[in-house]
Amino acid sequence: MRVYVAGPLSSKEKDNRNPSTVVVDYISNVSRMCRVAGILRKAGHYPYVPGMDFLLGVVDGGFDEEDYRGAGMAFLEVCDAVFVLGMSHGVGLEVERAKELRIPVYYRLKDLVPEAR
Repeated sequence: MRVYVAGPLSSKEKDNRNPSTVVVDYISNVSRMCRVAGILRKAGHYPYVPGMDFLLGVVDGGFDEEDYRGAGMAFLEVCDAVFVLGMSHGVGLEVERAKELRIPVYYRLKDLVPEAR
């Protein structure tokens, strides 16, 4: 199953963000998404981690926020399921779009990987 791994990328505390906090939060959140993607992959699923799209920007350098969001939503639309690690404004938009497309949304890993804790 193709699984879109949705999760917040930035800190929830928008008022107290500084550049170093934003970077650390982003890396931490992408790491968490990748760990879950690894579990999904080992269980036979094909995960997509939208937070990894930053690597395209590292190589190309010419991406803006809409480029990243657009790529993620395009992949979401062809996925068989969405797995939500946590909520944010962006994740809310992804869940809303999944529901519009009647793509199942999961909030517990064990619903996709029964042997997961």
